[in-house]
Amino acid sequence: MISAGDSIIFSGPLSLLGLVLSLATWLFIRWPFHSKTQHVEIEECKDEKPFITPLPAPATDDPSRTSPKLYRPFRHGPNFITMGIRKLNWDNWIEMDSYFLRYHDMKASELKKDFNAHVKYVDNAVTKDACFELYEELVRYLTHRYPKIYRLRGGKMHNSLTEEIFPFPATTPDEALATSALLVQDDLVIMVENDDGQYHLDAAAVCLPGFWRLREKFRMSLDTLHFEAGVPHYAAKLQKSMNRFFQNLTPDKPVERNNFFIQLDDGLHWSHRMGDQAGTEVASWATANSKGLSIDEIHFRSERQTLRRLPRSKAVIFTVRTYFEPVTRIAQEPHIPGRLAEAILSWDETVSFYKGKSHWDKILLPYLDEQDRLQKERGIVKQEERSFPY
Repeated sequence: MISAGDSIIFSGPLSLLGLVLSLATWLFIRWPFHSKTQHVEIEECKDEKPFITPLPAPATDDPSRTSPKLYRPFRHGPNFITMGIRKLNWDNWIEMDSYFLRYHDMKASELKKDFNAHVKYVDNAVTKDACFELYEELVRYLTHRYPKIYRLRGGKMHNSLTEEIFPFPATTPDEALATSALLVQDDLVIMVENDDGQYHLDAAAVCLPGFWRLREKFRMSLDTLHFEAGVPHYAAKLQKSMNRFFQNLTPDKPVERNNFFIQLDDGLHWSHRMGDQAGTEVASWATANSKGLSIDEIHFRSERQTLRRLPRSKAVIFTVRTYFEPVTRIAQEPHIPGRLAEAILSWDETVSFYKGKSHWDKILLPYLDEQDRLQKERGIVKQEERSFPY
């Protein structure tokens, strides 16, 4: 649900970049702009020290035995379009849990099947440097956050869970991207400012997108990505301020957000009901096949997204961690079926179309209503609800 303090929740081919949809309004509140003369700006730059990413504290629990977090980013109440952005604690940049091997093995399989479909970069100095820098930042973070799993020894990055050993530093940008993808459960996207003043999707390692193909989005600007995907209310409410946010994002202010959407099947890496993964037709709800759909097939797909500027290359990095479960499982959690139904019913016509509601609402909503009724009969809804985004 979208309510005060929540994010607008969009789904579809562009879910990976859903984070940028609501950053702008928050920017004016959180980081007001102040005009300065050119002379003052130059003098301040001379005095600035290069930003160094803070080291995270070691995790107290064994991440390989930790259950995935239960992100449920919707609330009761009216629906408002707001940003849903939260300050990111450096300790929590990358989340890791007991599903790691499942995600890793699926990523490895996808890379083996078609490497070039999942890893791309623009061959210029800034973008190549950003690929190397992302790998360096991940190695530095992971070896300090999860030291029992990740170790850097003798110019090699070791993962004790998979028994993999990777060269460090990487020798090529695509090696840096692919290795980064195998080290974490997240998909990774690098946005680089081009000569047109726009940020473009100029590098990525995307193995678990669900609904979209990297070749379709590669090199697109932020504006084009949103217009091509038909993102609701983009030009009227988001375009100018969102681009301003990207221009003013600094390395010391990372942010995170969560979203959710409904998927018609169990394809973590690719939703087969949205079309052929190897096909040429752009996957969308217009190509979706919901014939014979049952409640057991419907999945709840939630993304935890982080956004930060890399300090050396100045590129902007998205990490996109997908949490993926059958909707029948999350509907057993206290309060969840009623809240989810309320969120869906509050969407306006534009958002409902964008999210493919007509493909699944007649199956999902009656089920959620029934589960909510059962919870009320059993007194489950009297239990205290967790705070957003859980």
